[in-house]
Amino acid sequence: MEELIGFVTGNKNRQKLLALLGSKHQLDAVKLAKNMHIAQPSVKRIVDELIEKELVEQECDIYKLTDLGESLERRVQSI
Repeated sequence: MEELIGFVTGNKNRQKLLALLGSKHQLDAVKLAKNMHIAQPSVKRIVDELIEKELVEQECDIYKLTDLGESLERRVQSI
């Protein structure tokens, strides 16, 4: 878990995306990009990294936190 916390907190956009999905529960890439004020390809890259770490899952074009992602998001918010 500590390694994942370091992975997320080491990049402000990863942390922001995790927090955004934690508060909104599910969003598509367009809304993530708009809320984060970054380009859609950047959002896709970050989401892919978080999917690889099993923190985010994708259903069609919608992204949401996994159970592990929710747990990690709560821990990061408390730091």
